[in-house]
Amino acid sequence: MTLFAPSWRTRWWRAVEAHPNALILGLVLVLAPFALLLVWLQMGRWEDKQIGAAVQRAGQALDVRHQQAVIDFTHVMEGLKGLPEFMAAEPRLIRALEQPKNPAYLRATEAYLGDVTEFSGANFALLLDTQGRALTGHFYDSRASVAGLVFADREYFRMAMAGQAGHQFAVGRMSGSPGIFFSYPVRSTSARVLGVVAIKLDLVEIASRIRLAGVFVVDEQGVVILAPQREMLFKALADAPIFKTDVAFRRQRYLRTNFPVLTLQSARMPAHPEIQLFGEPAKPVLHRQIEMSEDRMSIHLIEELNELPALKANHLLVLGIAWLAVLAGLWAVCATAVFVLRVRQFRTNIEAAHAELLLLNDRLKHQAESDFLTGCMNRRRFDEELGQEIRRSQRQKYPLTLALMDLDHFKRINDSFGHLIGDAALQHFASVLRGHIRQTDRFARIGGEEFALLMPDTSPAAAMPLIERLRQSIADAPLPLASGASLSVTASIGVANLCFLDDHDALFQRADNAMYEAKSSGRNQAIFAPCPGGVQEILAFE
Repeated sequence: MTLFAPSWRTRWWRAVEAHPNALILGLVLVLAPFALLLVWLQMGRWEDKQIGAAVQRAGQALDVRHQQAVIDFTHVMEGLKGLPEFMAAEPRLIRALEQPKNPAYLRATEAYLGDVTEFSGANFALLLDTQGRALTGHFYDSRASVAGLVFADREYFRMAMAGQAGHQFAVGRMSGSPGIFFSYPVRSTSARVLGVVAIKLDLVEIASRIRLAGVFVVDEQGVVILAPQREMLFKALADAPIFKTDVAFRRQRYLRTNFPVLTLQSARMPAHPEIQLFGEPAKPVLHRQIEMSEDRMSIHLIEELNELPALKANHLLVLGIAWLAVLAGLWAVCATAVFVLRVRQFRTNIEAAHAELLLLNDRLKHQAESDFLTGCMNRRRFDEELGQEIRRSQRQKYPLTLALMDLDHFKRINDSFGHLIGDAALQHFASVLRGHIRQTDRFARIGGEEFALLMPDTSPAAAMPLIERLRQSIADAPLPLASGASLSVTASIGVANLCFLDDHDALFQRADNAMYEAKSSGRNQAIFAPCPGGVQEILAFE
């Protein structure tokens, strides 16, 4: 046995030397299941992390649109609710209700209702007696007569007859167009209800006053009455009360009996229960519902998670590629272990060199994009940012303000105190400004003693107080010198906002001209350069 053992080991090593791939294959087969399981788990964690990041971004976007939607909807509804109340005090309406057979009073009332529709944008206005019968009315775009028609079955009429402001979504019987009706009781001088004045605003008109991107509005019956896509109108949520009403009610209010279901259901993702599927074909979204209880409506916000379908579609492909990469890596590792142990050291050296190269690249990139003295953006990087923000502002109709700043008497500082103090003044100026600007602002040194501040989503009305505070902060923070004295540092500032048809050079030139005007007018001040005559500035919420 002792004679056999060395001979067996010798033959085994000779076999390994003769067929190294067999040993490599054996090692790969042993290690592969563990490696593939690890890749599977890591892919799941990575995908979950990507989904979480997408959900967070979508949630932040919903927060912003939540406020916008409530403001838009409340503004429109409150303005329309108040109009019938204002009209109810009109003497011409009171006289027409007290003497409904007087043609002169009815003509005067019809003329008044016509003026109201033209002024307010309402589609029609009408005057009803206590029986719900129309005495007169006015269509904005039609001469059709409503006299004699009975609207007593309308909820807005019943609410007004009960002594309160009324409103209701319904489809017009004459026009066939959907809209929201608003009403208010008309009272005599003795406070007796004489009748009801009502107006209607079509959905098309209401939609023009509300930003509906990613927003749809549902009435108390769960029916979609406002939406960015026309095909969504008159669809209903799955559990909507409209499905429990009778046919007569549906036909009376909506002039229809069939309401397709608006698909909104859970995406069945336990790790992210907030994700839902919306529409057909179903898309993953975040959904938020805002109850407007006083208006008996609800606002629904939808933020699409466009990244999720791509993540799901590519999951198996990426997993397969990752597995192949892992198997190839295992083969390479085993081959390295079998053939050349010294390669490990070589590989370590390569990885260290690679890491150092990446670090060097990062440093070079930072140096290429920042000013070496102040640490601010340099001119090249700032021009790129400015071009991007101009395109975004012109595309999304958001305001953009540019401020150019030039240190006052900088040559005198250099001549009197030397270039080291001049450099210290530049660093001090940049440090003070960085401590007072917003995180969204871009601050750059664009040459010598000249700096630039780009303020996205900021109108001149908001920018000028900020610029003035920055100018005052600079003036109030002199540079301490080694001698114990201090050096006053001030700046002349030119401010310009983005106008329609502006490009990089035009915006920059107006700010530059304003800056030189500030210098020539006494320095240490900020001057705003408005848009040229006849050119409109870009303002928010246009």
